[in-house]
Amino acid sequence: MYLMCVSLNYHQLPIELREKFSFSADEISKANRLLNAEKSILENLLISTCNRTEIYAVVDQVHTGRYYIKRFLAEWFHYTVEDFNQYVSITTKDDAASHLFRVIVGLDSLIKGEPQILGQMKNAFQVATDQGTTGVILNHLFRQAITFSKKMHTEYRVSELAQSSGQAGLHQIKSDFGSLKGKSLAVIGLGHIGKHTAYNASNMGFSKVLLLNRTDQKAEQIANELQGVVEARPFSQLDSVMTEVDAAVFAASVKEPLYRVTDDRQQVIVDLGVPRNVADDSECVNYYDIDNLHSILETNDTKKNQMLNQIAKKIPIEVNDFYVWEKQLHIVPVIRGLREHSLKIEGEAYDSLLRKLPELNVHERKVISKHMKSIINQMIKGPIKEIKELSVTPGATADIDFFCKIFGMDNLKVENQENDR
Repeated sequence: MYLMCVSLNYHQLPIELREKFSFSADEISKANRLLNAEKSILENLLISTCNRTEIYAVVDQVHTGRYYIKRFLAEWFHYTVEDFNQYVSITTKDDAASHLFRVIVGLDSLIKGEPQILGQMKNAFQVATDQGTTGVILNHLFRQAITFSKKMHTEYRVSELAQSSGQAGLHQIKSDFGSLKGKSLAVIGLGHIGKHTAYNASNMGFSKVLLLNRTDQKAEQIANELQGVVEARPFSQLDSVMTEVDAAVFAASVKEPLYRVTDDRQQVIVDLGVPRNVADDSECVNYYDIDNLHSILETNDTKKNQMLNQIAKKIPIEVNDFYVWEKQLHIVPVIRGLREHSLKIEGEAYDSLLRKLPELNVHERKVISKHMKSIINQMIKGPIKEIKELSVTPGATADIDFFCKIFGMDNLKVENQENDR
């Protein structure tokens, strides 16, 4: 059995082609089932997002698996296999496993480290398992990868580092206050940057987010989309709004300042405008312009790269752990057979004891049975540990067969295990 990934992604394909090679949510279930019926395909899972369409599969042979997956995709999208070759990238064995771990943790995303791909991969895995197109190998691999991704996002929190001027401004506000509980914010100017700032601010924990735009209708439209703590205010109320809020983000495109700080109230103002939107003459206001925020972004970029490098270094360990597990699959029947063989001997000895000591009451029989099973479990614990370690060494087949012979399990033989990596 061999692991394989066939990928159509943003590295090779522009959005015009990615749109053509995408599956809708309704199509994915059908595609999983049809692909699973193809020759050579033992297990399969399909994921389709805005940046990638990928098939992860377990195949009986690399060359036949590669051909049938490409043929399936080509026919689905109405191409010949020859024409389709130029669009796909294919990885196998270690490289395929490594690719999965990189994708699911966000290292292969357009925005490095983003967490959305984890949810998309979890959903794709759930769909495939519901369809019954995954098996022992993909089930274990994807559960391991999902656990790894969750752990990395918790440990490094790459996505919390601001990657835009709007995000940097909001993070600076949060840093100044320490906590946003009970704090109110105004966002002035709802172009591309201001709109995204409003969206990010809506779920950060502000008690109130007020939106103002020179076209009042746009502020009302965005407020209706976000709802919750978000409200629209007429642009004519800018001065009064500024006396009401604890912080403000200005992102308007203007030639002259929209607002001049006149009072001495403690406040945080982030000015993303060029030219600047705010004239600040107050010593009480924490004022940050775009140049102040660039230094934050540069620092975050350095931190992010360091974190991503640390995550990348852990992937080979995960891949190795997966293949160690896979190598041990063939000894599961041996371990099960040893347990059953030992418990059979224990059962026969227990029955013999009861025949010789018929006067034992129910409680005494339970105690004896419990201790006999405990002795058996302790006796086979060491051999089981040793056989698991032997199973991943060269010459494992002969060692396992000898192990079976020692314990009187000649009926259990294992096939010669090739290294499928």
